[in-house]
Amino acid sequence: MRIKITLKDPQKEWLNKITNDFSLQNNEKTIHKLIRGISELNQNDDVFGEYRCVGDCYSTDQSLEVELEDETVSKIKDIFQKYDFDAYDSEEEEISKIIRSMINFLEEEENIKKIFT
Repeated sequence: MRIKITLKDPQKEWLNKITNDFSLQNNEKTIHKLIRGISELNQNDDVFGEYRCVGDCYSTDQSLEVELEDETVSKIKDIFQKYDFDAYDSEEEEISKIIRSMINFLEEEENIKKIFT
């Protein structure tokens, strides 16, 4: 499924930096590693609780399209429902919210190499 992910400027800059710093092929590959890495951490309460983005986090200025497997989309939607995020108008906006929360969490992590290497 092709999904349009929307990010705030600092999140897009962080994504670009990670892609360059870890010599990843492109931002889409970085998003895939981000989702897989966060999933493997088994710290959803930390990622989507305290660290999650609240208020004024939706911006259409920065977006990218990524291909996500249906299973991945389903897992992201389950997370969105479990952690009681505010309602959004579309599935893409909900998925974007989860991705932004993942980025916000990892921006605070000192050792992100295990996710992106």
